[in-house]
Amino acid sequence: KQWYQRRVRGKTGFMSNFPKLEKQKTEPEKLGLWLKLVTHGTYTTFGQKMVLTIPHIFDILLESSHRYSVLLLVRNMVFNVKSHPKLLNHDFLLDYILSSVNLDKPKQTILALQTLLYFIKFSSKAKLVFKNKNADKILGKLELSIKDKENVSDISDVLQPLLDVYM
Repeated sequence: KQWYQRRVRGKTGFMSNFPKLEKQKTEPEKLGLWLKLVTHGTYTTFGQKMVLTIPHIFDILLESSHRYSVLLLVRNMVFNVKSHPKLLNHDFLLDYILSSVNLDKPKQTILALQTLLYFIKFSSKAKLVFKNKNADKILGKLELSIKDKENVSDISDVLQPLLDVYM
């Protein structure tokens, strides 16, 4: 059944309609549903390949107001090492991940830190690019601000392995 669904999605060009939604300035709810659908596709390598074939996908995603879903999609893409070159070609994507670190939004911060961790762990080029983006300063500030706050153990559980790999 699963192979049939993949085949139908691939042959119909179903995902190619995603950029058209943004051009029409669709309601946020419709765009959010499309984004969830595209994100669910990134749980498999086949879906990740399909997402990478969508024209201007990262431009569209980063303009979206659905930051958590975009981070989830990017985190899923990072697991596929073959997608790293395409992801690293988008400097603004890396800035987007770093700017998503915000203690007021713990789930978003955890997802952003996980994305950074997997990116850096699986790609030495990503580690170099993030160093050039001053990620160490952002992570250092986050580490200091976590010490002052309560109820952030989930964030520190993700931050510590990231610091171990990154530093």
